[in-house]
Amino acid sequence: MRVIRLMVRVVMACLVLLTAAAIASRFHVSDWLVTLYLDVTSRVATPVSFQPFLAILLVAALLVAVVAILACLVVGTYLGSQIVATRARSRVKWLALEQAIKRQYEQLVHLSATLTQSLEKRTLVQNILLMASQVTSIPQADSTVALWLMNFETDRLRFEMGLRCDQTCFTKPDFDLTDPFLTNLTASQQVRRAASWREGFPFLVPERAAQFDQTPAVLVVPLVIERSVLGCLVIFCHPDVVRGYEAHEAFLQTAWGQLALALSIAIQGELAVLDRLTGLANRAYFMKRLSQETERCDRYHAAMGLLMLDVDNFKLVNDTLGHLQGDKVLQTIARLLRQSVRAIDVVGRYGGEEFIVMLPETGGAEGEGVRASSAMVVAERIRKVVEDAFRDHAKPLNVTVSVGVVVRRDPEDRRMEAETLVRLADEQLYKAKAAGKNRCALHVPEAIHPVN
Repeated sequence: MRVIRLMVRVVMACLVLLTAAAIASRFHVSDWLVTLYLDVTSRVATPVSFQPFLAILLVAALLVAVVAILACLVVGTYLGSQIVATRARSRVKWLALEQAIKRQYEQLVHLSATLTQSLEKRTLVQNILLMASQVTSIPQADSTVALWLMNFETDRLRFEMGLRCDQTCFTKPDFDLTDPFLTNLTASQQVRRAASWREGFPFLVPERAAQFDQTPAVLVVPLVIERSVLGCLVIFCHPDVVRGYEAHEAFLQTAWGQLALALSIAIQGELAVLDRLTGLANRAYFMKRLSQETERCDRYHAAMGLLMLDVDNFKLVNDTLGHLQGDKVLQTIARLLRQSVRAIDVVGRYGGEEFIVMLPETGGAEGEGVRASSAMVVAERIRKVVEDAFRDHAKPLNVTVSVGVVVRRDPEDRRMEAETLVRLADEQLYKAKAAGKNRCALHVPEAIHPVN
């Protein structure tokens, strides 16, 4: 192996010498050196022989080569350190980006999990507000969020609910379709960003503006499904959120899409259980709630009242004034019913001009103490409210209601099912109508109150 290495070195040396000889011969290096020597000796005072001159020239060439090599090493070291530093910075940025993407992914997972906890509209709306605040909050300040929903029947955008704010914070409770703010929102369907709410959403009550000092910037986010604006989120946030919006736009757009989908589910869910004309519970949903309430009453040994109402002479309204006027009468009565009962009571439209009201923990038979006639009190109050509301109207709009009342007692009626309750209330309703209308009739259990 040593011999081979020696031979390779000899061959390489020979090649170098041959190459040098060829270059010297090709470019007349010897003549150039002689000319250079003569030129230098003619300019210096001390004569120098040719051999020392060649030695000096060789040493100078070697020094230049050494300096060039050192310069290359310095430049290479500097460039290498720069490359290492750049790679380190890139790695830090990549790790930061990876952490940000992971954090945003976790936020989206949390958002989806939160939004699917409940399909009940109020809970969904509360979760939408909470998630909108979380994805736009930073350590400097938590975002304040207001949700405005579109009413497609009136073409108005109205305040629905707020997080860290309420309707009293705003100068306008709703917006008409012709309002420039709503017109621009429905036309562009794009997120509106502003460093100050005075530019992006100038509808804060001046006296309440102080509470938005930490979150003066605003994002107006339209919630769009199938090119229809269902509503919008007005997010009061820290200015840094608006300034960095474009850097996180993909993540935020994904979040807005999920919130819009959740809102559409809330709206569709509400439509599935509500009567479209009156906004009351529809028959199927009411019967489901009634069955649930009977089970609850059995579990907690509670009484329950049920009212069945029918609008007297309603057919005359439809036949004389038309169905549009009849619909307005039904809507008015629905509003009066909601106003006349408690928050825990359930009001539904049973069908046509019939309404039904469930009164949890409400008695109605004699001998039951302070709540003995509470179901009849509610029924009579509703009858009187309707009578007063239409008293001054000309015929046939001076409508009244007849009410059938039944009470499910505990423990006497524990076996009485929801369908039986409805049947008994319906029987009492027609007894009230047969007795002259505009009155209430209470079901009296024969076992306790024999009929004379």
